[in-house]
Amino acid sequence: MPKLIEIIGSPGSGKTFLCDELEKIKKNNEKIFFHSSNINNNKIFKKLNFIKKNLKRLKVIFIVIFFCLIFSRRFFLKKIYKKKFFFNVILLIIKHFLCIEYLKSSLPNYKYLITEPGPIMYFLQDYFYINKKISKFEINIFNKFFLNTDFIIHLKCNPDLSIKRLHKRKRGLPIRMRNLNDKDIKKTILNSIKVIDNYIKNSKNLVVGTKILKLNTTHSRISKSFKYNFLKN
Repeated sequence: MPKLIEIIGSPGSGKTFLCDELEKIKKNNEKIFFHSSNINNNKIFKKLNFIKKNLKRLKVIFIVIFFCLIFSRRFFLKKIYKKKFFFNVILLIIKHFLCIEYLKSSLPNYKYLITEPGPIMYFLQDYFYINKKISKFEINIFNKFFLNTDFIIHLKCNPDLSIKRLHKRKRGLPIRMRNLNDKDIKKTILNSIKVIDNYIKNSKNLVVGTKILKLNTTHSRISKSFKYNFLKN
């Protein structure tokens, strides 16, 4: 199984940019970083046989149901959901987790799998839009049952720059932010920073060996140099 990396950060902090930079790295002229959201990875896990694929599907569905049952309280909190958005998010989580499971089975142990968005971001993102804190108890439960990664890369960025990046990017703002004015967008970004900081601060029971790496992405050149640190492992 490859080494797992999850990149976390507020909207516009540069998560996708860092993924793209890491994917450019080659070792002995061979690609070693793979982004779980990259559609080109489909060729890699198409080689999995029918039985393995169905076992992975069952595993992912079980994990998502287990998650929804344990953290069901969040579904009753005030959130910015439109129409069938909640169910679309659940389907998106299942689809993305399937890609992660397929790649975990397909990539050798000397390669790296970047999960972005990964389990942590799916756990935290609902709280970006409400004035509630995730409890230490919930964080401990999540880390014990749902977190499995070798590296957590925690991105920090100037909020005003994050807003500019969000307005410039091709796919636009996150769906739940598209009907917000600039004031509420900034409020959401500031809140997301607090939510992520709270998670990092209270994550005392991470899997042994999991490393948290912090990176300021206010200047993109920092990200470009940071990617080479993984070659030292």
